[in-house]
Amino acid sequence: MPCSSRRLFGLLMGIAVALVLPDLPVQAEVKLDVVAKFENANLGLDVVTYVNPDITASSSRIALLGFRSTSARTSFVFGLNEWVSLFGLWTTAVKAQSDSWKVIGSLTEMGTADVSLLTVSAGPGVRFAVTSVKGASITYVLANADIARFEKALFQVKDFLSRR
Repeated sequence: MPCSSRRLFGLLMGIAVALVLPDLPVQAEVKLDVVAKFENANLGLDVVTYVNPDITASSSRIALLGFRSTSARTSFVFGLNEWVSLFGLWTTAVKAQSDSWKVIGSLTEMGTADVSLLTVSAGPGVRFAVTSVKGASITYVLANADIARFEKALFQVKDFLSRR
């Protein structure tokens, strides 16, 4: 096939595909991004952002703390308003570290059927305990060596949640 014929064929195929595509159902792509992963023995804590384009712009962006153990997985989902409360608990816990554990405060998940409770404690590190109404419960202790990286991840989440 001569070069000009190939170009014409390609152009016609492109037009044909463009005419067929509007009739095909298009499913919006969900975007999940792991901002940071933390590991401690058989436990894991992930900081994740999530975009659902099928939801209105104001609520399409959420974030979550994902907790993993060898026997269970659970998460705590939050938006920008809850981020402010989470960051407040976080900064208080970082400043209040000591040799013994002290509960700093808790947050209740909003807008989900499987509501979780997140409790933040200060001690030799920062401890996150998440409990789901369906029974899953995982506690993760963030080591002092991971504090700066976790805080950086929280600020990345804030930037993500602030975009509309």
